[in-house]
Amino acid sequence: MQPEQVVVLDNGGCTCKAGIAGRQDPIVFPNCTARAKGLRQNLVGHQLLDKHDVSALRARRPCDRGFVVNWELQREIWSHTFTSLLDISTTNSGLLLTEPLFSLPAMQDATQQMVFEDFGFQSLCVCPAALLSLQHAKARETAANQAGCALVLDAGFSFTHAVPIFSDVILDTGVRRLNLGGKVLTNYLKELVSYRSINLMEETYLVEHIKDAVCFVSNNLQEDLKAAQQSHSPHKLEYVLPDGLTNLTGFVRKPEPAVKGKPGGLPAKELAVALNNERFLVPELLFHPSDISLPQAGVAELIHDAVNAVHPDLHGLLYSNIILSGGSSCCPGFKDRLLKDLRPLVPDHFELNITLPENPVICAWQGGSSFVSTPEYTAMTLTKAEYEEQGYDRLQPMSSV
Repeated sequence: MQPEQVVVLDNGGCTCKAGIAGRQDPIVFPNCTARAKGLRQNLVGHQLLDKHDVSALRARRPCDRGFVVNWELQREIWSHTFTSLLDISTTNSGLLLTEPLFSLPAMQDATQQMVFEDFGFQSLCVCPAALLSLQHAKARETAANQAGCALVLDAGFSFTHAVPIFSDVILDTGVRRLNLGGKVLTNYLKELVSYRSINLMEETYLVEHIKDAVCFVSNNLQEDLKAAQQSHSPHKLEYVLPDGLTNLTGFVRKPEPAVKGKPGGLPAKELAVALNNERFLVPELLFHPSDISLPQAGVAELIHDAVNAVHPDLHGLLYSNIILSGGSSCCPGFKDRLLKDLRPLVPDHFELNITLPENPVICAWQGGSSFVSTPEYTAMTLTKAEYEEQGYDRLQPMSSV
């Protein structure tokens, strides 16, 4: 029995990207549950997109360090996604699901059991998000893309991975991981703001909103630090916190200068977080993890190490086709800073190209949506009948060497 449609689900540690293959862009929503002020029931997944006071939210995530660790919670989020958000019949649908790199067999087995036995999907195909990001990039006809060759830098929630790919196969020996992602950046901003301005140590969900709204990557750290020390720093901003009534999510504003005889700042009832050099010191961790005593190299060196770990004949192709994906790569200035730091590490005779998709958060989903129409998808798919007959051994995700 052929499924009527295929659901593409990019299940990230921070957000889920879900939609029907071949249709419009996916719906992006938090991969968590939380309880808002004044509500007795938990908000599940996409329900957090509704206008609720984002302060004092206590979020529970099913994923930790990139892997699902709470299957009951993940089942609840997926169930709401399929029934309420996408409004589909899972028994008449197939599922294309992303999985983390080097996923353990026990986790793959648990995934299949949930997909086929709990939800009743007709088919399942699993694939690392990095390969789907390359699939999306193939819309650009370059020599590297046609050879299925790229280095995908996936700056995600839990980790940052540099993934070399050749002939649409992940080169396992070259994969490099930085144990730092969006979660660490949020926690670092939370500590800086709580020490310097207002205590937000219990407001992780709110601080994620603040980070996405104000942070940027500095292209000249020393100059920006000097500018931030000035009384009229160009980097000063205020984030007005939610009040639970008219302002539910908070907003960014420039601080009002004090006028003689009239104090500057905000109205008495508004509470705001003052931000200055925190805006660029937080994402700077991606380039200098040693700032928080993490003994690892930054993303530029991560890419360099990943390329050097594979065959020398591939170095030129990999450097010519670096693809950025993941939420942290959306930070303004990230691509330019990476290009600036990486160019001195790359031999002069190699071309260096870095591609930032229009929306790095959903580029893996978009690649999955187009991948469904290829013959490779059919070859990799496990049907429900095959699962019931042969189980886990039949499922062969996109291979790696």
